[in-house]
Amino acid sequence: MVVTAELYLKENIDAQLSIKPWIEKNVFSVFLRDSYNFYEMTILGTQCVMLEAVNEMPNIVQLQKHIKQISDLTKRQVVLFYKDITRYRRKSLIENRIAFVIEDGQMYLPFLGLDLKKTKEHVVEVKRFTTPAQTAYLYFLYHKQVVINTTEFAKKLGFNKMTASRALNDLYHANLITYEIGGMTGRSKEYKRIPDPDYLIRGRDYLKTPVGKIIYTKTRPLGALTAGMDALAELSMINPPEHPIMAIDRNKLNKEQVEFVTNKDLIKDTKLVALELWDYDPHLFSNNHHVDLLSLYASLKDDTNERVEQALEEVLRGEPWYTD
Repeated sequence: MVVTAELYLKENIDAQLSIKPWIEKNVFSVFLRDSYNFYEMTILGTQCVMLEAVNEMPNIVQLQKHIKQISDLTKRQVVLFYKDITRYRRKSLIENRIAFVIEDGQMYLPFLGLDLKKTKEHVVEVKRFTTPAQTAYLYFLYHKQVVINTTEFAKKLGFNKMTASRALNDLYHANLITYEIGGMTGRSKEYKRIPDPDYLIRGRDYLKTPVGKIIYTKTRPLGALTAGMDALAELSMINPPEHPIMAIDRNKLNKEQVEFVTNKDLIKDTKLVALELWDYDPHLFSNNHHVDLLSLYASLKDDTNERVEQALEEVLRGEPWYTD
């Protein structure tokens, strides 16, 4: 993982930078050798020791002790390497003037006067998924073992490369996927998702309803899938709704094939089709006549009816990626 930081630092700070394994490990105690991987880093002419925790980084007090020991032994600046980091930990490191580099390019190197953080384009605080990010999340949910780069991912889901990159960045900053540098060029980010059940537990709160709008029609459009309470009734013991409910990609609705009904009284008195217009194609992740289970959950999760909540949980419980 250190190679990712090396590439970023070379591109943005010092083209002559080098990071290589520390050879003289015996100068450190057995405890330190068991706790860290040691690297020799030269940046803007300054020689440093970079530390990568073997397991988890110690707390601040322990770090300060280890850094002093290593600094006294090597007479060099000490820099911590993190794959990712919480805001709290980053703040505490800066408050204690402890140098660090994070895999995604954030860094704090006070001995060089560098305090670089990601720009707005890169710093993503995920509250709700965007439609591309939700589509990406579902893709990884249903393709557990996939390892994929941005270009391949864009082709799979029909995104342009910029949209694919943003969606993957959203998942990465939500700690739902990780990446390693690889590919033919040795510079491509190869993404994969975190294991079950954490992937579902961390991601489900970001889900938004895929339903952009509901219209009523006299006929079932070609290509529409059973959705909403209608699908839930098929999959559980809950009662079906008054109207059949179908879902279709809003961009694929052929308006010439359906007859819309807007009269409220007619809607009440006639068994029309309630057609959900989705923000993404419900066929992407469905291999049945109804929408996929997690999209169904996303479309109904804000329903406050306890029976609906229980039925949703029962439906999800049989899936390998689900946990109580």
